Formats: sequence, C-alpha cells, structure tokens
Amino acid sequence: MLTRLRVKGFKSLEDVEVRFGPFTCIAGANGVGKSNLFDAILFLKGLSNTSIIEAANSIRNSGKQRTSIASLFTQTFSSQAQLMEFEADMLVGDKVIDDFSREAKPKVTYLRYKIGLRYIKSTATTPEGIELVHESLDFIQKGSAKSELGFSLTKEFFDSAYVGSSKIDFIYTEENSNVVKIRQDQTSGNAISIPISKADRTILSNINTIDRPTALAARREMQSWTLLQLESSSLRKPDDFLSKNHVSEYGEHLPATLDRLGKNQEIANQLANLLPDVKNVFVDVDEKRQLKTLYLESMNQIKHEARALSDGTLRFLALSIIGADPESGGVICLEEPENGIHPARIPAIVELLYQMAVDTEFAINNDNPLRQIIINTHSPLVVKHIASEDIIVSQAYKREGASLSAFRPVENTWRSESAGADTAAFGVLLDYLQVGAVDDESHQGRIGLIQQYKHQLDLLSK
Repeated sequence: MLTRLRVKGFKSLEDVEVRFGPFTCIAGANGVGKSNLFDAILFLKGLSNTSIIEAANSIRNSGKQRTSIASLFTQTFSSQAQLMEFEADMLVGDKVIDDFSREAKPKVTYLRYKIGLRYIKSTATTPEGIELVHESLDFIQKGSAKSELGFSLTKEFFDSAYVGSSKIDFIYTEENSNVVKIRQDQTSGNAISIPISKADRTILSNINTIDRPTALAARREMQSWTLLQLESSSLRKPDDFLSKNHVSEYGEHLPATLDRLGKNQEIANQLANLLPDVKNVFVDVDEKRQLKTLYLESMNQIKHEARALSDGTLRFLALSIIGADPESGGVICLEEPENGIHPARIPAIVELLYQMAVDTEFAINNDNPLRQIIINTHSPLVVKHIASEDIIVSQAYKREGASLSAFRPVENTWRSESAGADTAAFGVLLDYLQVGAVDDESHQGRIGLIQQYKHQLDLLSK
C-alpha cells in the first residue's frame, strides 16, 4: 500500500507530495497532470523490476511518442531539471517469497524508499542516459506511524499493518560518495558496498532472495503496483487450460480466475447492482476443447457469453472478480472508471471501487486484503459520489511557459492536516461540479463533497 509519494523533477511534477488512503480519487480537468502521477507510480514499479533505461522507455512510449529521455525530466521554456527524485512510503506484507519460493518475514512493514536519478546528455560517442545518484530504504518508527498514515484506522487494523521493528536503515548512500550500502536485516555484520557510478539498475531491483527480506518485501510491493487498462478484446477472451488464473492489467483471464475463486453467486450479486436482471455468472469448462468460457445468466434463464456483453458490463465484472480475489492486492490504479458506464450506474461503480479497497476498520486478512484503489477522473458524476476526504484536486499552474501540476486535498480533511499542506477550497470545485444541478444524496454513510460544502454554509449562516 502506497501511503505517501513525493516527486521532484518528473514530467509536469515539479515538486509534489500526495498522501494516499485506502481509496483515493484524483479529480481534475483534462491536461492537468493526473496521468503523470500514475506514470510516476509506474516508473517506480519499473525501476524495481527492470533496468533504469527500460523503466524510462516504458513510460516514454506509453501512449505518446517522445524523441528524448530528457522529456521525462521537468522542463520549462528556459530550463530543464537535471535531477528527478522520488520518495515513497509504503506498507508491505508481513511475509515475502523470494525467486526460489522460500518464505521469510521482513524486519518491519512500514518502509520509506528514496531514489535520485540524473539525466546524462548524449555525446558524439554515447547516447543520452540516466544515472543513479542515490538510493535508500529505511523505515518509519512505530511511534509516528499513525500520524504519518493520517487516515482513520482502528487498533485492529494498525496492529495487523505495522509489524516488527528495526534499528537500522536497510539501504543507504554514503554522504558525498557514489557508494550505496546494503545491510542484512540483522544489526550485526558489515554492510555490502556497491559503487553506483555505472549502475544500470537500482540496487532494490537486484534483490531477489530472502537474505534481505525487508528490501525484498519493498521490491515485491512495488512490483505489485498496477494500472488497469481493461481492453474490450481481452475481457471477452475465453481461457485455455494453461492460462494464468489471475486477472491481468488488460482484463485477460476472467474465466480462469473466476473458475479458481468459485465465487459465482457473490460476483453475480455484485453485478446485480449494475444490472438488476443478473441471476448468475459461471464458467463453462469444455474438456474436449480445453477452453473455459465466461457466461452471464439473466433472470429469464438466458445465457450470454462474455463476448456478447457490453464493454461497461465487462469492466464492472472484471472489477468484481478482482475485488473478490484475496490474492489481488497492492496498489490498483484506474483511469476514468466511468468509461463505458451509463450515468445512472455511476453510483454502483463507485461503490464497487470502495468495496475493493482494504477496510481500515478491520485487521488485514484474506477477507480484507491490503488492497488500495487510486482512480483519476474528470467526471462530475463520479466526484459527487465520493467522500470529500478521499478527493485530491489536480490543477495546472504556469511557470516559465510550462504547464505544471499541483495536487491539493480538499480543505478540512485528514490530508489537509499535514504540515504545510496546500489545500483546495470548496469554491474551487463549485463550477466544475455543477453544484446546482446535482442532488445531495449520500452513499453508504459517506459525506460527499457537496454535502460537506452545504454543511459549512449552514454553519456560517448560524
């Protein structure tokens, strides 16, 4: 679970800090940098898994063609950042499995990862590149952990989320040097020194055994971060008997995953919030053809194969299956969840996304996995159904001819209590949300942004 992210010098994120809860909605108009925040999360994921250049290229070519790695570094009309830095606080699982299927426990489960990368210009003989400047992995003390998390939680949740203790930093860069040191989780023993002047990967991305379980747990957490890009063709595919039984980022393997879970009625009940005519969902297993095909059955007993369902129904079905899968944890990012959904069904999709996120009223377990949902949207119909404390407002500002991004929590919410937090006043969103044109209904006891604004007006009038 990603609880805080600070980014400097990456794309339009000149210097931003965002705190995340179990469910977070990044709301703002098109072109203000919402997707760049997701790119920063995915870039960190890439850095944990591949070379630095591969991670950069995966972002550089995602949907847009750029001609230079330099475009990943913040640019204005007159200058360009030469250094990008990331700082990520995360809750990790209380056990980790290495590349050889061995299990171990991290020393502590609330970690802080920092990394700095410098742009290297091309020369007559060498291409442009990115070099590792510093890298560290330390931990957040238990005494300050609740205030660092910020969001509402119970002792039961906290005790299951914060496990262990430590007295050491696990990875650190020596001051004024190009040497990174890695410690064993035990306090005894000398740290290993690694020169980074020619490193093509991060130190964290090279850790794959239980010799250093805390660093491996941080890597596994970052590797699990996902941007769902549910594609119609992928959602409609049947699975063969050799297919993976986990839903992919593109929506593949719905039949195999549902077949593994066996939670047909639970998912059918969830889908009925969108389509009241749904009676059941099930997987037809064809032994002869070795195919698994997903079907929806209506109340009049008509069976519809997945390929005949609408895009919106399939997206909702995919999210329902992911939400029912205890093995689907980590950070799940989703852009514009309203796509393909009829406006009248927006409350159902928002409610489903809330239900997918870990419930901080209860301990983390198979029925309440440490799963985090982060969405972005420009839709007033989505925002009006989201609790004000879960909204972060994305806006653009101009500096030296460049459009840069700011992310501000709504005033008088838990994020606004952070030291130096720059908040968004309710008035900023009034026109955007078209307050006069929408109702003020609440959902599952949550107080929406509009309701809170009206409540404040009432208090001022007394």
